[in-house]
Amino acid sequence: MAPFPRPVLRDLVKLPNIMTLLRLALVPVVLALLIGDRRQAALATLALLAVTDWVDGFLARHLGQVTTLGKILDPLADKVAVAALVIFLATRGELPVWGAIVVLARDVGILIGALVLARTTKDVPQAGRVGKATAVALAVMVLVYVADWQVAEPIAFWCTMTLVVLSGSLYVRTMLAARVPQ
Repeated sequence: MAPFPRPVLRDLVKLPNIMTLLRLALVPVVLALLIGDRRQAALATLALLAVTDWVDGFLARHLGQVTTLGKILDPLADKVAVAALVIFLATRGELPVWGAIVVLARDVGILIGALVLARTTKDVPQAGRVGKATAVALAVMVLVYVADWQVAEPIAFWCTMTLVVLSGSLYVRTMLAARVPQ
């Protein structure tokens, strides 16, 4: 884990961070499209969200614009999007409510843990392979449910739930290890 410097507001104007903010701004658009029962347009907007998530990371690394602000905003944008969509799907009875609670509990736990670690140790654990696989699984699950691809929903749901619980457990273990004085 690397030291975690304070974010600076001037980093808001860096292209990768602008793209992350765009991603955040598109979340209410997706919800409005879903509420208006415009699933195809919502899917297209979700695809745009996924592409900008990849592109902002690529640009940050290749333009040398990896910033502390971006390290905070990028996972926050992902968590806001996932939370909004699983809550929407659960309230519509499309996604099991307990599944949405598990996803939300993990994400809230990760956010709280990251804040505590940043404050106490000046370090924040980065997502490992399981965490990244979980992010992909969550995105796929949301897309499958929004597309109303019912044949794939149980597979997407159970694979995602397994990864959510596993990654949450690994994150707790990482946080506890980071708090132990060396």
